[in-house]
Amino acid sequence: MNPFNSRLPRLDELVEEVAVSVNINGINHAVMMATPDDLDDFAIGFLFGEGIIGGNHDVHDIQSTSSEQGVVLDITIANRCLAALGRRKRRLAGASGCGICGVEAIEHALPELIPLTPGAPLDPERLRDLRERIAPWQNKARQSGALHAALALDDRGEILACREDIGRHNALDKLIGMQLRQPVQAATLVITSRCGSELIHKAVQFGAAHLISLASPSQLAVRLALKYNLTLIHVPRSDAPVCYASPRALDHVGEPHVPSY
Repeated sequence: MNPFNSRLPRLDELVEEVAVSVNINGINHAVMMATPDDLDDFAIGFLFGEGIIGGNHDVHDIQSTSSEQGVVLDITIANRCLAALGRRKRRLAGASGCGICGVEAIEHALPELIPLTPGAPLDPERLRDLRERIAPWQNKARQSGALHAALALDDRGEILACREDIGRHNALDKLIGMQLRQPVQAATLVITSRCGSELIHKAVQFGAAHLISLASPSQLAVRLALKYNLTLIHVPRSDAPVCYASPRALDHVGEPHVPSY
């Protein structure tokens, strides 16, 4: 008896993953593996997260070209942003031979950010059915089951938008990029993936007041959320929401509280 499922999914039922080359003013900056949807949003969110641009206004043009090898994003940014990027690259290159390249690399990976002003409180009752409300927004995940999602909520806890990607960082970059193109940005972000320190960093850099995760955060994620005044909430599958970090609800790491604003 064959222990494997006899029904093999068709290739078009599986999630698509391609190499995305990010070119800035004609020069390659990075190659990322991503799901080839909402790539304009990804370009803006990725460059914002890298500290290369300060917002959508710094991006003058995005051209996308697809081939068998992947997708090339040719992005034209403001000259001042390009000059600042050049100075940063020269600074990192100059430090590589002086014995502190490891320090430079760590500081570049998690640079210091400005602490957030504590946002308006969240009503935990509006989060209890969040998992059920997210499902209809995950159009591609329903088919393949292999995609992370990032979502934006309004002040009432209603879902405004969703972006999906095979990479959890990419999903959040896409959502942030989309939000940066709106006249008003959402204060509450949701991620369906595990919550690591780099996602906290992206949320703080964007200026979100709250980050909600459907999976438990890491210790470093909680410490960074506390450091930067980001409210960090975990919504378990079958229990009440847990607030791991909040300017209002938690004094130190190690004592998660159910939000009671």
